[in-house]
Amino acid sequence: MQATERIATYLKIQKVPYRLLPHPPTDTLEQAAAAAGIELRQMVRAMMLEDEAGLLMAILPADYLLDFTELNRLLGRRLQPASRAHLDSVFPDCEPRSIPPLAEPYGLTAVVDEQISLMQDVCFEPGSHTHLLCMEGGLFDWLHQDARRGVFSHPAQALTRPNTYTFTMPDGAGLKKLHPVENMEQRVRALQSLPPLPGAARRLLLLRDHPAPTLAELTAIITLDPGLPPLLEHYARAGHYGYHGKVENLRDAIGVLGIDATLHMALGLSAVRHLRAPVDGPLGLHGYWRHAVHTATLAAALNALLPPASRSRAGHAYLAGLLHDFGFLALGHLFKAEFFLLNKVVAANPDVPVTLIEKRVLGFEHTQLGSWALGHWQFPPAVITAAREHHNEFYRAEHASLANLVLVAEHLLKASQFSDAAADEPPPAIYTALGLAPARAHELAVRVLEHGAYALDDMARTLAG
Repeated sequence: MQATERIATYLKIQKVPYRLLPHPPTDTLEQAAAAAGIELRQMVRAMMLEDEAGLLMAILPADYLLDFTELNRLLGRRLQPASRAHLDSVFPDCEPRSIPPLAEPYGLTAVVDEQISLMQDVCFEPGSHTHLLCMEGGLFDWLHQDARRGVFSHPAQALTRPNTYTFTMPDGAGLKKLHPVENMEQRVRALQSLPPLPGAARRLLLLRDHPAPTLAELTAIITLDPGLPPLLEHYARAGHYGYHGKVENLRDAIGVLGIDATLHMALGLSAVRHLRAPVDGPLGLHGYWRHAVHTATLAAALNALLPPASRSRAGHAYLAGLLHDFGFLALGHLFKAEFFLLNKVVAANPDVPVTLIEKRVLGFEHTQLGSWALGHWQFPPAVITAAREHHNEFYRAEHASLANLVLVAEHLLKASQFSDAAADEPPPAIYTALGLAPARAHELAVRVLEHGAYALDDMARTLAG
């Protein structure tokens, strides 16, 4: 696809000349600009928002961050990011996550950031991840002559602070201009409940307290959630357990994984895979699940290397790794606008620890929200502790071994994928506290990444989809 037929027809009727720049398939506007050989500052993007008054297209430079508070103040509305299902129905001719910043062809209302009127040339995705459509900035501005105008975004590049652990704000630019999220911690504490646990997850929580759960009991509960058996079978085929035979059904998978590991794996997947957050960005569903399944797999493998005094229950290590960043998923499900802002700022500051960014943007950390949410669902105390303390290298209190184990897994994964760990090498004191040899930990991390990457990435894509 080059440009949607609707976009091409609209520009032909308006007699607006344009050119198409083909490029290899990409996932983000940053990648598209690089692939097409243009600067990101020439790109514009559309953000689809909605409230009780309906849909709105906000058009802003691609290298700017949307300021929700200012836009809502400007328009007198309470806008949130539009749902994926709603967008699929409005843009059926566009590839997923490629929305052309032209409102009129789709019968939508638009608001345009005033910064765009200063752009000499404008490029954007015309509903395709393989082409950019470019035109003169004045013509793009003319196409939106009837749209509402205002200043509701601020440059993202001013936020980037490479190779530093201090998250500072330059005067008069960037995030300093963004309105902070008001009373965010109080709003989290005011939440009465999360969505209820799915039925299968509730039964699995009860089953894990049985002294000796049986294969029949576990199978009966897992099959209550039709999406679980294929995921467990897929994971059992990944080869991490040294099994090279066929895995044709759920019983085969349980035989490979073991009852305890299967129970905790199924519990984590059943509990949270139905929560929805935005898909893209370092904290979006694609990144979240990729990091979660890799961390869970590595944490479980590392756990087997620990001396008996430090070793956790087999399934706990996997469950803790899978849910350690659950706070991000809960934030995206419960506070979509705030999650969108955090996701963009994290993307603009790849060398700044996420914990520093979220303190500045939200006033609290995902570890707080995640541990609160898991506690509300009555998850095992050790797993709750790991969610709360996996960034705390000095934590040595109850359930410290599990929290420290997840910290090690996160650090070891940072060099190969997004991780909110502060560095790609765990603190030496953590190795000592766990009784874990660094060389063996690194060797295991390489093996997990090299031999299981495809299967784990495929599993993550399924969960994100």
